Amino acid sequence: MDPFPDTKPQGAFSALLADQDLTHLELVLRRSLSCDLGGPLLPPSYWRERLASITRRSHLSHTQIQTVHRLYLQIDAFEAATRSQEDERRREREPAAGSGKAESA
Repeated sequence: MDPFPDTKPQGAFSALLADQDLTHLELVLRRSLSCDLGGPLLPPSYWRERLASITRRSHLSHTQIQTVHRLYLQIDAFEAATRSQEDERRREREPAAGSGKAESA
């Protein structure tokens, strides 16, 4: 348990930590979500929590806030694309299920 949960690093040190974290997330987030193994390496909820954690523990500059927003948009786009693919698969299965019912009637 953190003995100082409300204490945030400040100044240049805070900016450096946030920059390092955000740079790392920019490099790995997209790769993780676009994994070719049938799904993401880590779920979007993990990445959302990582971004929220950085936001909570750091005093972010305007540029860093923009980076956080851009990363959230990447997660949103991944989730929208996933929903779209799932909807398409569902639509493809529905006619097949519907035609099976019609043939057996």
